[in-house]
Amino acid sequence: MTNKRWTADEVHLLLSYLSGHVTTYPTGVKERFYEGASNFLAQHEHSKSKMQCKTKYSELESGYKQCKPKLAQSGFGLQASDWDGFRCGSDVEEVSSIASAPSRPAQLATAMPSTSYAYFKPSALATTGYAYGMAMLDDAQATSVLVHRLRSGRWTGLGELTCQRDRSEVEVRAVSEAEALSGVGRYVGATLCVARVPAGAANLWDYGTVVSYSWSEPEALGILHMVFPDGPAVIAFDEDSLLNLSPETYALRPCYRRAVCDVMRRKMISLHEAARTHFNGIGRRSSRKSSTILRALDCSPVDEATVVPIFDTDSSTVRTVRIKYVLDFSYYHGTWRRTPPAVRLGQSIFNDIGAETSSMTGPSVPATRARTAGTTTGSTAASAAPFSMDQLSDSDLDDEAAEPAQPPSLEPSTPQTNGKRKRSEVVLTSNDAGVVRLLALKEVVGLDSALANDIDQLIAYKKISRGMGSSSDLITRAPESSSNFRPTDTQRLIHSQLVNDKFASMSGQRFLETLQIQKKDFSFLAHPATGSGFYSWGFGFLGLSLMHFARVTAKARREAAKTYDMTHFKGRAQRRQCAAPENTAAIISAIDSLARAVLTAYKPFVASMLVELLTFILEIESEGVATTASDAQEVVYWIDERLELFRSHLAEADSAAASRVSSTFSIIDPSFVGVLQAISRKQLDSVVSSRAARAAGVVPLSTGPRRQVSLNGAHHCDSKARQQVPPSIVKALPVVRGKRLCMRNLSNDGCHGRDGGCTVPYRSHLKPAKLPADVIEYITEHFGGLAPSCADITANDA
Repeated sequence: MTNKRWTADEVHLLLSYLSGHVTTYPTGVKERFYEGASNFLAQHEHSKSKMQCKTKYSELESGYKQCKPKLAQSGFGLQASDWDGFRCGSDVEEVSSIASAPSRPAQLATAMPSTSYAYFKPSALATTGYAYGMAMLDDAQATSVLVHRLRSGRWTGLGELTCQRDRSEVEVRAVSEAEALSGVGRYVGATLCVARVPAGAANLWDYGTVVSYSWSEPEALGILHMVFPDGPAVIAFDEDSLLNLSPETYALRPCYRRAVCDVMRRKMISLHEAARTHFNGIGRRSSRKSSTILRALDCSPVDEATVVPIFDTDSSTVRTVRIKYVLDFSYYHGTWRRTPPAVRLGQSIFNDIGAETSSMTGPSVPATRARTAGTTTGSTAASAAPFSMDQLSDSDLDDEAAEPAQPPSLEPSTPQTNGKRKRSEVVLTSNDAGVVRLLALKEVVGLDSALANDIDQLIAYKKISRGMGSSSDLITRAPESSSNFRPTDTQRLIHSQLVNDKFASMSGQRFLETLQIQKKDFSFLAHPATGSGFYSWGFGFLGLSLMHFARVTAKARREAAKTYDMTHFKGRAQRRQCAAPENTAAIISAIDSLARAVLTAYKPFVASMLVELLTFILEIESEGVATTASDAQEVVYWIDERLELFRSHLAEADSAAASRVSSTFSIIDPSFVGVLQAISRKQLDSVVSSRAARAAGVVPLSTGPRRQVSLNGAHHCDSKARQQVPPSIVKALPVVRGKRLCMRNLSNDGCHGRDGGCTVPYRSHLKPAKLPADVIEYITEHFGGLAPSCADITANDA
């Protein structure tokens, strides 16, 4: 054997086999493998050049070194010394066909290990269910073997996996190649949508869970043993007639009992995928409401009180779980979503706590109830059945159907004697089904909830209608407090589109109180009227203004606590008047304060709108559009109007249109053009009044209690006379870091700001080398001329 050197392709095929690249081939791989290699070499015998062979040998150099130890132990009839002559170099022999040496492939074929397939339990091959694996077995292998997971069928989407398993496990759980490649056993424990023909019906889509399977080797046919809500059934295995489902899609059942000829397989798959993505919020907003999801797909709604079978592979038992619990568990468990207080989840999808609680705490409930024309029968279950809120009905026929032969006797419990009036409890002494269900519902919702009081009233009505009580049994639910905040339906609609998940489960009263508790995080006064307006975004016509969110000092908070009742959230009798803005800086401060509250309680798209608004106000400030308090007030009116428009779109449940409100934050927008016109009219009136004042001998100054110049050159101070700086002068001032030059700082009057800063936050102290001639003239006319330290500033006509 050492006298004949192996060709490049022979070595490549052998190394490929040793590295496991061809181990996924079925039985007979060795013969077909070498047959194909021989044909390949025969076809390319004359086309292979010496350089190609040399490249091939170079590629195999590293593989040869790694596989040499394996060859010595492989049992192929080869020795390590057989490969010592294998080297790369220019003296490579021409490639010859394997057919020229038929004894070597035959010898290798007889010495190669056998391929074995096995059926593994869940988690053995890193899967949640059963899986098939393949291993190579021979006499020389140790107690553990290398197993490759097969990916067909249910686990097609998984990646490659190779792991070590006990040889005994592979031998004991061995199956045929045909069964392993079919993948029938992988579906044990799965929840499927499968086509079947129920008794007296056509071929329909139905939903069930797989509990076992069987395989017939002669016919190569697999059988699935399934459990449906109406009982067990045997289904012939055909992957084209079934679909593996996640628990939430299995519970939604969009194709339940729909004919296969009406909903073909592709349509069936698309409906389940659409339901899954809508429920989980993939590419859209998620929804827990099954009615909303199925209505969007034009499918029939499901009764969430219905139970569905799910196979528990750990205990090998079939559990019946309510659809409501399956959807709740899939939606809230293990996700970022906050679980509502009324939803109770167990450790797994099999622990339906709501059903168990109703069964244990509620009285005995009739298990079945049949109604026929003219007769009504009822039977009481030996043990309580799970109760659901969906089972409650206010139909009179419902009560009559469950009415027993003897009238029930309901007696109120002993009243409380601690001096404080308590809600009277009703004790059940008979098997009245209607009242039983009401009491079970009361246990589910909690004795302290608002619905519990309504249930008590309904029980009292039933007693009166049957002559077992009087009107004194009715319980009138008094308001918790006359000062509580009770939003209207429209306010709730708007708030539900604004609030984030953290605050979504809070009542209106708790929402406002939480804002007050977190007042240290906000710079505005958390007045009850401000909070109630913020709850439903009541800007504009409803009385809320942006300036209600203006910054206040700690002293102002203490004074407000003495003046206003901070616990009275009802009505507008004590609505606080907001301060008027002095300039655009006050508007910017109020927007920033409002944005902090929005970031805390509302969704990101609301904060994005406020960011766009803040950017726009900074732009008009840099342009000197609103320089006086009256101009700033006009801008606040416009902002309140924009925020009111945002609210009106939310009231129509059109969040897309509400998001487009930020596109109106532009100087060229028609709504803001009206603001500019109003400011221009005021400026024109100011110019006319200024000329009249000049004719009277007094020239008003631009800001505050500043010096005024009379016609005779004398100076005097008048704190009430003010005049705005002309826009042309403002635009001519130099800008440094977004702030324009302070002209008073360069004048003889000087600026009285602290620590070298300006008294106006949007003005900057700097000394330019040149100034426009109009600016120097304005400083000379209104501020007594340039200061001696600034006398070297020259005029620039540009």
